[in-house]
Amino acid sequence: MDTEPEKADDIFEEMLRQAVTKTVTAAMDEDLHWDDDIIVRLMNYEKRARQEELSSQTLQVIQSGKRLLGK
Repeated sequence: MDTEPEKADDIFEEMLRQAVTKTVTAAMDEDLHWDDDIIVRLMNYEKRARQEELSSQTLQVIQSGKRLLGK
């Protein structure tokens, strides 16, 4: 069966979603007293994701992370 390799953009977005999820989960699981740095980064990621027209799934992961962290 011939399968098409994943596009680099798809791989990038998957890695970004995984990184956001791991960071937010770690912050919540360890009850870290994270400063606003994580939230600021998520806000920047969201802005850039919109500019780059990334998938709605990627935007949703970023927005969910912000909500979970209180923004």
